[in-house]
Amino acid sequence: MKRLYGLIVFSLVLSLFLAGCSNDSKTNTEGEKAATVRIGIDTAAGGSLQIRAANVEGYFENHGIEPQISNFAYGLDTINALLTEQTDTGLAADYALLNSLNRGDLVILSSLTNSTSETIKYSEIVAVKGIDEPSQLKGKRIGIAKGTVSEYHWAKYLEHFKIKEEEVHYVPFSTPDEAIVGVKKGDIDVVLANGAIVEKFKAIDGVHKIDDLSSIDISFNSYLVAHKSFVEKNPKAVENILKAIKEGIAYVKENPDGTTEIAYKELKIKKEDVLLELKRSNFTVGFKQEDFDHLSTMKQWLIERNLLKEDFDLEDKISLEPLRKAFPESVTYEK
Repeated sequence: MKRLYGLIVFSLVLSLFLAGCSNDSKTNTEGEKAATVRIGIDTAAGGSLQIRAANVEGYFENHGIEPQISNFAYGLDTINALLTEQTDTGLAADYALLNSLNRGDLVILSSLTNSTSETIKYSEIVAVKGIDEPSQLKGKRIGIAKGTVSEYHWAKYLEHFKIKEEEVHYVPFSTPDEAIVGVKKGDIDVVLANGAIVEKFKAIDGVHKIDDLSSIDISFNSYLVAHKSFVEKNPKAVENILKAIKEGIAYVKENPDGTTEIAYKELKIKKEDVLLELKRSNFTVGFKQEDFDHLSTMKQWLIERNLLKEDFDLEDKISLEPLRKAFPESVTYEK
């Protein structure tokens, strides 16, 4: 009986010890209880590699975040999921973001990518045989992904070369594959392509690069977004998410081979395509005056084109306190 009693006591002690270990695994480095956060990321437009790396390498857990990662085709889909309360955070490129900020009480938490003079070079203008320079675009059929930032880029590109939009013929497409078919069939003469998809266009007989977006003063950025109420209720969790993403960025920069393994396992993207994507991506955590100016300029363009049906105050859509606490030097914008 004494032996049985001893075994019971030992079992109870062991259970308490294991429970304590389990609880420890769900706290961050400061001993805070873990917060479950539903994070929406895309499978296109680079596939959010810095966030995937942060998840795989355990950086979220290290900062007391239990991430529930959900995959969506595009950044805009993560915003729609956020609006329908399927996720706690979303992400989107500038154009799609501005078209969504007036839907629900959404706020910007940080930039996720910022283009640079080097990364923008990977956004190429490719054309069929017989078109060798931008001045020859008048009267040509330009493939354009409707409802995307491509509309803004083409408008600014043509404006730079003093070509009126009425002097070209826009041919809308929904996917890159649809655009490739359009070029092959002769329905599209020119298209703006990014990253690995560029080589698929160039593989078509006669298709070649005539320029890239570095020839004009333009950029395209993406941002992390959440409901304002979520940020107000969970400021520390947001701060820790940003810290984990920052560590994910460091991993991607320092471990390209490891990043290609993550991308292949989760997205089935070939190594060479991932390495090209890394060259054209400038991952960031921060929010600078340039971000605000960029979004303001694009928003005004959308309003002038009657593409933004309901205006909003951009300043009210920015919540940077968690970012300031995490990385004060990364914020140069002030209301």
